Amino acid sequence: MSSAKANFGDFRSFISMMEHLNEPWGIKDRQSRHLYMNKAAYLYTHTPLSFTIEGAYDNEFPASWAECSETLQEHDRRTEARLERVAVIETHYWYGRKTLSPYVSEKLPVFDEKGNCIGTIWNARPLETLTPLKFINQKKPGVLTTVIENTLFTPSELDIIFLMLQRHTAKEIATIFNVSAKTIENRVYTIYQKADVHSLKQFEEYCIAHGLENYIPARLMKKGINFI
Repeated sequence: MSSAKANFGDFRSFISMMEHLNEPWGIKDRQSRHLYMNKAAYLYTHTPLSFTIEGAYDNEFPASWAECSETLQEHDRRTEARLERVAVIETHYWYGRKTLSPYVSEKLPVFDEKGNCIGTIWNARPLETLTPLKFINQKKPGVLTTVIENTLFTPSELDIIFLMLQRHTAKEIATIFNVSAKTIENRVYTIYQKADVHSLKQFEEYCIAHGLENYIPARLMKKGINFI
């Protein structure tokens, strides 16, 4: 703990910057002990304000993501070894939500005056997706979400809709779900009827209007951390 406190002063300039940022930012030393998190990071990690993070390891946090501590520390080691930015996709119950959310977390090495790596700084932001539909229409990437207000489509239909918007064919979707292409074609027809459309283009426009274009079924997401 004393070593962590001794290194704290080396990061003062970073702390002054992070203090006023709306995105989650934090600092860790070479031993993967946390030195600082801004307010947004406390919210992101769902860490009680009463918990002292200074000197704490990932597995000591009173939060569900602590189960990923080994991979989080591997992220630290890779950043320190490469001496460059390393990114991962962190899928967990961030902000204490009941649904999984994918976030991109980047870690960057921090150097002292002699060029020695003394720790890492990290940040997190929602994972954005550029679907074929957005690319064709030259739109900005959107943030994936597993939560939508929907009473029209069944969960299985939403699974198919997600793949339709990724421009998968009926045959490709059938292979994924291990059913016949004809079964998928029938389900797509039902989906079109519910949306009162007659083509994929019309349905894509319907999805944009009803907030379905950034939806990803929770069942297709897995909790964990993946290096990019």
